[in-house]
Amino acid sequence: MANQRKTVLITGGCGFLGSHLAETHLKDGYQVICVDNFSTSTQSNASFLNSLGTDKLVIVEADVIEPWSTWADSLPEGWLEDLSHVYHFASPASPPLYQLLALETMWVNTIGLSNALSFADKFGARVVFASTSEIYGDAEVSPQTEDYKGNVNTLGPRSCYDEAKRFGESLLFTHNWKKNTKHGMVRIFNTYGPRMNPADGRVVINFLVQALQGGPLTIYGDGSQTRSFCYVDDLIRGIRTYAASKFCEPINIGNPSEFTILGLVQEVEKLFAPAVFERSFHPFPQDDPRQRRPDITRARTQLSWEPRVPLADGLSRMLDWLKTQPLS
Repeated sequence: MANQRKTVLITGGCGFLGSHLAETHLKDGYQVICVDNFSTSTQSNASFLNSLGTDKLVIVEADVIEPWSTWADSLPEGWLEDLSHVYHFASPASPPLYQLLALETMWVNTIGLSNALSFADKFGARVVFASTSEIYGDAEVSPQTEDYKGNVNTLGPRSCYDEAKRFGESLLFTHNWKKNTKHGMVRIFNTYGPRMNPADGRVVINFLVQALQGGPLTIYGDGSQTRSFCYVDDLIRGIRTYAASKFCEPINIGNPSEFTILGLVQEVEKLFAPAVFERSFHPFPQDDPRQRRPDITRARTQLSWEPRVPLADGLSRMLDWLKTQPLS
């Protein structure tokens, strides 16, 4: 039966979230196939996974936009017959990186997802697509429920990511509808934690790296915009709970605690007390959301999931890890 299968395939498996997904599955005795082209993932994450010393890990360097037959035939014998899930997590996720790789971001969330769906169907496996809170765009309501249709600009610098994810959701929904499959999607809100690329460009890693280097801390706009930060362990637990379910509809996975960016600065400064860092203010980016807070009622009621790690604890754990890493 599908729920007894013990192989998973993770695209973007050496990325921030992908490596955590791989780690938890390996520790649970799964055979794990990580497929990554390392356009934004790090070799250090691959080294970490290899350091776990298991013969149940295969890392394939490949672009999932290209035909999967070019590498699938070389996988260990019998692994794919035991495939339970394909986690499609290959995509740049930070604005600087997905704007640099704008076309690649669009293709990996559309063509790459189509390849993942077709591949999974061959083995009766379930796809879990990494969708995003950016589905909601610059939201006009808060908190955001899964029923909110969003406020997204199709012609802006963020559209390559926002619209690719929206199309990916539509592709997955239509694939299920037409082929009677049971693939699913999770809408991921701002996540942070160890193994994030120090050059990622998102606000938590930016602030911690800048603080370790003595500041200043880069703030866009006046810092009154809000975000909701979910520690990676909580997120992975939510994703795996969703993957084990039969739900196909999107579910928000994130922390409903809302902080302004200036509030995040204060939390970071607490870790470095008594230091107080200079603030470097920059123009607010086009289409950057003013509010971001998930309504997790669906996750609580349907998955019995909610986050456990407060921001202060998560930041402390991330800082301890970051102190062991090269920052440039």
